[in-house]
Amino acid sequence: MKKTISKLFVKLRATPGLDWIVLGLGLVVFTLLVLHSITASTIWFDEAFSAYISQFSFFDIARYTATDVHPPLYYWILKLWTEFFGTSELAFRSLSLLFGTTTIAASFLLVRRLFGRRSAWISLLLLIISPMLIRYSQEARMYTMAATIALSATYVLTVAVESKQRRWWVLYGILVSLGMWTHYFTAVVWLAHWVWRAAVVRQSGARGKKYRQAFFSKDWMIAHVVAVGLFLPWIPFMLIQLTGIQGTGFWIGPLTASSLTNYITNVLFYLEHDKAQGWYALALATIVTMLGVFGFKLYQSFNKRQRQNYLLLIAMAFVPVLLLFIVSLPPLKSSFVERYLIPSAVGFSLFAGVTLALGMTKLKPLWQAAAIGLIAISMLFGISNVYYYGNYNKNANIKVNSGELVKEIQARAQPGEPIIAQSPWIFYEAVFYTSTNHPVYFIDANTNYIFGSLNMLKDNDQHKIKDLAAFTTAHPVIWYVGNSTGQPITSPNPSWKELQRFSIYDPISQKDPYGAIQYRTD
Repeated sequence: MKKTISKLFVKLRATPGLDWIVLGLGLVVFTLLVLHSITASTIWFDEAFSAYISQFSFFDIARYTATDVHPPLYYWILKLWTEFFGTSELAFRSLSLLFGTTTIAASFLLVRRLFGRRSAWISLLLLIISPMLIRYSQEARMYTMAATIALSATYVLTVAVESKQRRWWVLYGILVSLGMWTHYFTAVVWLAHWVWRAAVVRQSGARGKKYRQAFFSKDWMIAHVVAVGLFLPWIPFMLIQLTGIQGTGFWIGPLTASSLTNYITNVLFYLEHDKAQGWYALALATIVTMLGVFGFKLYQSFNKRQRQNYLLLIAMAFVPVLLLFIVSLPPLKSSFVERYLIPSAVGFSLFAGVTLALGMTKLKPLWQAAAIGLIAISMLFGISNVYYYGNYNKNANIKVNSGELVKEIQARAQPGEPIIAQSPWIFYEAVFYTSTNHPVYFIDANTNYIFGSLNMLKDNDQHKIKDLAAFTTAHPVIWYVGNSTGQPITSPNPSWKELQRFSIYDPISQKDPYGAIQYRTD
């Protein structure tokens, strides 16, 4: 019986195209895991900004994002995407799902190229159940697009190094540029490639002048000239944005002693470090120790070429995290946010997959399965946490419920009763759910247009109330919506008569900051 099963597996492994079948099945599973809760949470501010800016022309998108904090490529792609698939929650978020699947495909091909089928299959398992990749494949933002570009560029880099063909170096330079046009912090990925290249050149034995010549080879320089040249038109805007953030501060909190452990617990469990207690803490300690010990032994057992390939995965998994940590130290303002490091979260799955596949071959199959199972089970619990927390705002410690708020108003209100947002931040979230019977507005006089993200509102009169008295004369009954974490939800006119009010309870934070009040204004 065992021989029969063994022969079956041998035949199966020899099946032409088996890797593509396995990859396809993996992508189907990943897609189902993402779709399970892709519309469970309402659109929050960052996504609402993406949705709002996509309605403008390509030129205006560039103009408005130039005064915000991100480059325009993702918004351009999102605009094209919604032209074909509409403007629903699913339509906006499904673009990130597409890039999540392409990230997995590029990663699978990379590991198969460097370490073979077994490593690629185990890495694929860890990728399709990666909590961070699932979470940000559900969000209408650019993070999985950046991951696709980063992993594709890493694959192309390995081909370029091996083939020594200039066309691959040019393609690498193009991808580096596209990454910068998508998210500035893909720069930490490109710097990770620099760190890896420095280690590889050093391993070759080159020193002094020969080291510099080998590192700054003609092909390497051409690739970066292409990258800088293609990104050159946007560099002035990037410098202005980064200078502004560093000069005036931003919403990102300062680094703490737990910042790095917080990143690791999010990658494995999608939990903040202080919530990774009990069995989570034991699993974390075991996984870190296990990967550290077997990773070191595996590196020692590799030949020179294998070591270089393994170092590339290590660089992808850890160097961007450390670099972002370092550039977030005082006197600089912090930029350390877990979602900026999605390429590294992917790199962690690849590093872990290769370590599990090749570093434990001397162990009994049962122990190998237990090691793989430990990480897989941890990540499956992480997926359950993704489903539970949804769009929970970890900075404000509240769940974003503006969509539920507007939908409840639409169920309670009479046709023609408009909704006025307390702040532009609430407006961006609420206007996504605007309807003909209950349109969403904001008050021009109460809006301080000091942030670049508000220029779209400043320059356009759509949804803007310029004359509140005239507006309330035309609409004697209105709904006023807000978030009480910043300030109490009170009417902008004390003479208005309150008719009813309600709030949306959040069982996670056990708060109900999102509220609405119906007023009679005459």
